[in-house]
Amino acid sequence: MAATATGIRLIGLGWAGFIGENLILSHNRSDIIRVYGEDRYHFAYSALSTVTTASIAYGYLFRGRGQGPTRAMPGMASRSCAVVCQTLGLLGVSQFFPKAQIPITVSTSPPKDMNSSSGTPSRGSESIETPEKSGWEFKARCPFDFQHKENADDEEISGLKRITRHPALWSISFLSLAVTLRTRFISEVVMFTGPVVTTLILGNHMDYRFRRGEGGYLSPEDDEKSSFFPFYALLTGTQKWTDVIHEGKGLNATVAMCISALLYARTPSAHISRASIAFRGR
Repeated sequence: MAATATGIRLIGLGWAGFIGENLILSHNRSDIIRVYGEDRYHFAYSALSTVTTASIAYGYLFRGRGQGPTRAMPGMASRSCAVVCQTLGLLGVSQFFPKAQIPITVSTSPPKDMNSSSGTPSRGSESIETPEKSGWEFKARCPFDFQHKENADDEEISGLKRITRHPALWSISFLSLAVTLRTRFISEVVMFTGPVVTTLILGNHMDYRFRRGEGGYLSPEDDEKSSFFPFYALLTGTQKWTDVIHEGKGLNATVAMCISALLYARTPSAHISRASIAFRGR
């Protein structure tokens, strides 16, 4: 029990340190660089981030994964919410990959009109009739469309940024929240709650700095047209659902939903039910 409690402490302190050092160093970035220089600033940033992430990784992999104190078995409502969060996270991640496409395309070749004026053989005023040829033509192509037009300006409010200003952070947070809602181990709850807390604190602080022009720029217009929390701009009518669907990568999203369904199917529901019955019988 002492070892598993150590794992929980290592994970919790690691996440607290990671959030704290990012918050302090980024907030005081200009002052620290002015006094100590940019190289020392980046060295301190990298060193502290390495120490905190190492604490998280060691605590989870060797002292917390699938072991230690447990909570009550998650119920059906919790597991259902986990599936929703898992699907949202995978949908977000899928949009960062190149646009997927069916590797075979089919086209119809139009019939050739041999009686047209261009090069039609004729005999006097009578033209020579030839049979018209048409059919299906199959062509192989790359399963990824690398020529798909992405946003030239990363700051433009389009695509996933119509949903949230921080699509990468929230995609990871949704996936982490799915694990948190599904597991009964306290160590895993602490582990996968960390990314959600990190997004809430550091994501908001990033917007705060960008509004002040520190490390980036968030114009009042873009701030008004977008939202920090996912789907808020869509629910308030600031952004349109049709634009999100039109700009999204449909096949990527389909693959993401299929993966989510397969992961749900592989969830040992029967094992969970038996464990829940045994747990209640104690």
